[in-house]
Amino acid sequence: MATRSCRRLIRQPHLVGRDQDAGGGVRSLDDLYPYQHDIVNELYIKTADDNYVVARWCFANGLDTDFFWLAAHCVEKYLKAALLLNERPARNYGHDIEKLYADVKPLAPELLPAMLTVPDHLPTSLFSLGDESTEAFIKRLYFYGQPDNRYSFIGYIRRGSDILKLDQLVFAVRRLCQPLEVHFLGGSDRYKSEAWIPNQTRRERMLQDDPSSRNLYTNLEQVISGKRGKLQRHVLLNWNLPFAPSDFRHTRMAYGWMTVNPVLVRRFLDPLDAGKPEKDKHADDLWTWARDNLHLPRDFVKAYEKARSDRKAAAKARAESKS
Repeated sequence: MATRSCRRLIRQPHLVGRDQDAGGGVRSLDDLYPYQHDIVNELYIKTADDNYVVARWCFANGLDTDFFWLAAHCVEKYLKAALLLNERPARNYGHDIEKLYADVKPLAPELLPAMLTVPDHLPTSLFSLGDESTEAFIKRLYFYGQPDNRYSFIGYIRRGSDILKLDQLVFAVRRLCQPLEVHFLGGSDRYKSEAWIPNQTRRERMLQDDPSSRNLYTNLEQVISGKRGKLQRHVLLNWNLPFAPSDFRHTRMAYGWMTVNPVLVRRFLDPLDAGKPEKDKHADDLWTWARDNLHLPRDFVKAYEKARSDRKAAAKARAESKS
């Protein structure tokens, strides 16, 4: 029941409309395409599939820093694969999944959910935040999963619904990792001459031909079929409402809420709130050591310098108001 309900949410409502003038007819594939696909599949899709499986394992086992990093990483790779296989470059994005998603979205906005949802009948006490726009979730995922947060510079807030939303996002984006404007029966021109065959693209037939239309014949399909072992299959499909077959036997899974304040805040900023000279000096000395010996991003250094000045000024103002 929950699986079918979640799939309906992804496939039908909350979809973003497509500009009807955006299409350019059915695309034909040239002789280079098989080799281009092989490169994209090996570099992006296969590694994204593996990242996704491990991200789900990290969530289930409380390894939250790696969950966010791997989740953002797999989404980044799927988005880049979607661009490359649809004749768009994937350069100059870095790891910015917000920019990537904005550029992938016009490829097939009708196939991307406007909202990521918490299925009915799940306890709201465990699944805080509830429904969230796709862009808002991607923004959070990028913030907590950005490369600098591999060192826990930022910390994180992990919600029980994050895994459910990641599953929905991957389900929607991954199926775009194929040439969307080729004929749904293949990239050859021969289908165009048959009057009885609809002249429709893969994008236009995606929902109608599901699940075969989203089969990329690569690592994730092998995991789902069990070819990569029982453990990987269970990690991928357990309470994965979009991907799990209807007869899959789910087992208990933890959906805890967790927040982590970064050590940089605890050591460099929080002591300044006391307004005591000895605490200020200790925090100043520690900050000087970290700034001189740790690889801290320039933006972080500027932000912490400002935050430290602001906290010292606020502590001084509080002390003066009491005197």
